[in-house]
Amino acid sequence: MSASEHTDVLRTGEAGGKVIRGGVLRGAGYAAGILLGAGTSVLLLRHLGVADFGRYGVVIALLGIVGGITDAGLTAVGSRELAIRPAAERPALMRNLVALRILLTSAGVVVATLFALAAGYDGVVVAGTAVAGVGILLLHTQSTLMMPLAIELRYGSITLVETLRHALTLVGIAALVVAGASLFAFFTIPVAVGVATVALTPFLVAGMRGMSPSVDRATAFALLRESLPLAAAIAMNVVYLRLLVLLVSLGTDDLETGLFATSFRVFEILLGIPTLVLGVALPLLAVAGAEDRERLRYAVQRLTETALAVSLLLVLVTVVLARPAIRLLGDGEYDDAAPMLQLQAFALIGIFLSQVWTLALVSLRRQRDVAFANGIALVVVVVLGLVLVNAYEGIGGAATAVASETLLAVLVYVFLFRADRDAAPRLRFAPRPLAAAGAGALVALVLPLSAWIAAPLAALVFVGVAIVTGAVPPEVLPALRARSRR
Repeated sequence: MSASEHTDVLRTGEAGGKVIRGGVLRGAGYAAGILLGAGTSVLLLRHLGVADFGRYGVVIALLGIVGGITDAGLTAVGSRELAIRPAAERPALMRNLVALRILLTSAGVVVATLFALAAGYDGVVVAGTAVAGVGILLLHTQSTLMMPLAIELRYGSITLVETLRHALTLVGIAALVVAGASLFAFFTIPVAVGVATVALTPFLVAGMRGMSPSVDRATAFALLRESLPLAAAIAMNVVYLRLLVLLVSLGTDDLETGLFATSFRVFEILLGIPTLVLGVALPLLAVAGAEDRERLRYAVQRLTETALAVSLLLVLVTVVLARPAIRLLGDGEYDDAAPMLQLQAFALIGIFLSQVWTLALVSLRRQRDVAFANGIALVVVVVLGLVLVNAYEGIGGAATAVASETLLAVLVYVFLFRADRDAAPRLRFAPRPLAAAGAGALVALVLPLSAWIAAPLAALVFVGVAIVTGAVPPEVLPALRARSRR
């Protein structure tokens, strides 16, 4: 099947079902990644100890900021443009996307390394930022090369590579732990994983030679002009959550930093779910926003319903499992990280909802609204974070995350309502998933069970009540049954 035939599916009735199944597939792949990441975290926590893991967490936070900022909105804008442009224009667009990603990520790694040096971090943190940054460059370049697969709704190959990244990371870290390696050696793992996945990409993506990086000034400027407002929004969004790790590290001692880094490490794993699962809908929303507003309205409504249900389920399971999960990852010295994680989990609700509404605004070419909303949220994080971290240390950082994500979701919804009142979802469905969450929480609280048993039981009750009350959008189950039949 040709690329143009793949892309045409976005304009057919099959697209919705493919997006649902693609979201489930990526969610399943991400769940596998979480399990692999949990194994990685166990090895790191037990081998490095609290203080060194805090330093490791600082490097990961810095490079997370680099990844978000240097994306520069190119993933979202590039996906939108690839979806709506004629097939003949896509190779030139991909060449520019790859070139811009390499240039921007390289610059970001240099800036992050200089920041670590200027901030007075240990030499191992500075060197680790530089070395791991090379791995981030390779991984982000490889992700850009895979963008045509997302437009073609070919999520199997994308999920395979993402799961492979986690598996290779676990294998590499396990090897270093067995060898008794010091902290610095662990920063070389992203480089090795990046080399491996880049080497695999030509076997999955056709026409790689046509994607050799090159800059056409007119195309590059057009991409950057469209991307800059969204780049500012993404940069602020990525910065303000990871900024909390830095605020805690600068405002408390090594022990509290290690505890908060542990909590944030788990939370960061959950943080990727809405981007991966809901992001599969962007090509469909882009086409709908350009050609069919009624279809856009319908898709945003159903995505909102799904986002609230899934986020509430994740919050429920995370709160129940936080304490035993932290104990499993480390040992008794990490127990105080559990309350931070339980509180941070509630930020997932705002994150899921704002992700859906951000995609809707991008499909309507309202990136400036997204940037403005994130700017307000960033100010709130800085002001509220300084106050709450100073007063309550790591718990204050977790509370700041919840408040800022809730505010961001409200702001993005308001801007979507102003941009296109019909596209803004109606929220009268909310009591149904909330009732399901309440039923699941009641089971976990009342029954005298181990958390490892209570969590899946509460999740099962949640799903059952959600189906009975209609909290699950009616398209989901038929789409999954269609996949099962095939």
